[in-house]
Amino acid sequence: MSSGRRERVVLSCVTFETYKVVDPIVHYAATKVHLIHFTDRSNERNRIYDEFYEQVCRMIKKNLPKAEIIEHEAMVFDFTTMLRTVLNILGSENEADVFVNISAGTSEYTAAAVIASMMIPGTVPFSVSTKEYSIPDGDLRKIYYKNDVPLGLTAVTREPKALPHYRIDVPDEYLVRGLRVLDRKNAEEGSVSGTAVIDALKAHGIWYRKDKPKETVAEGKRYEAVCYQRDFVDKWKDNGWIDKDRKTKKYFVTDAGRIVLDTFYTT
Repeated sequence: MSSGRRERVVLSCVTFETYKVVDPIVHYAATKVHLIHFTDRSNERNRIYDEFYEQVCRMIKKNLPKAEIIEHEAMVFDFTTMLRTVLNILGSENEADVFVNISAGTSEYTAAAVIASMMIPGTVPFSVSTKEYSIPDGDLRKIYYKNDVPLGLTAVTREPKALPHYRIDVPDEYLVRGLRVLDRKNAEEGSVSGTAVIDALKAHGIWYRKDKPKETVAEGKRYEAVCYQRDFVDKWKDNGWIDKDRKTKKYFVTDAGRIVLDTFYTT
């Protein structure tokens, strides 16, 4: 029998921090913990990521032995992957009090966690500042300096990668799932007619218009074409998710639409 208490869920990303991940989990007395981390078992050099993750798990179990730990292995250096992962986690915890740690993990995770938290009502994003560092002051120059010149931990960077632009409001589910139907039909058949997409939308339970009695089949088809244009095509176009091929006159999914498909309602 349920006690009636809501679960307290904390979501965090683990890279090279331990206390910055664990202390908030203990503070919120989490009953469930989602940990996103990167792993690459084919590369011994990257074993360090697993070591930090395993240490975080040990610390959580020591402080909160009854807390459930759920592991999520993902590419933490990719923004779209992080946004998709965080949204899926938050979507699975809609009956809990959810706290999202935006201070630990990669910058891609942090950006995704902030955006996702704004999209899901009731989610509480939080930051954690450092009160005391693990590195003694006398060792700072050894770690952050080279030949007595301030360098930091990074010596060479990759090219800057602009983040895709997102509207904060979560897109309507039927529009995203309908767009996925259009995209799949295009992939299977090259380009498809509106009638074929309408039939596919009906087959997937996404078409929500009720059939109206018409005197002829042609009238019924015209009515459906108007509804498809109004309910789907116009809204996809307004969002920038589709465009029309100049030669075939058929609609295809744009780069912006592709990002939406890769991020929302993927399960």
